[in-house]
Amino acid sequence: MKKMSIIMLYTINTIILILSLAFILYSITMHNTILIFSNHVPAFIMGLPIVYLVIIYFVRIHNLSKNIKDKKFSISNFKRI
Repeated sequence: MKKMSIIMLYTINTIILILSLAFILYSITMHNTILIFSNHVPAFIMGLPIVYLVIIYFVRIHNLSKNIKDKKFSISNFKRI
């Protein structure tokens, strides 16, 4: 498996965030509803978990990049036990 760079992870997360926010805005302006348990609820609710997960992954990527910056890399760091 090919390793991805931190910039690529940020880019993918940003694209997903923009698309989910666009879906939420579209659902609000068009007053779209979905049927859940025989009740009509606003469709933008489907986009909220995606925004939540994207924020979590932004924090994870930030912590990962911070850990990479703090480490002093050597050959021994790349050895797998």
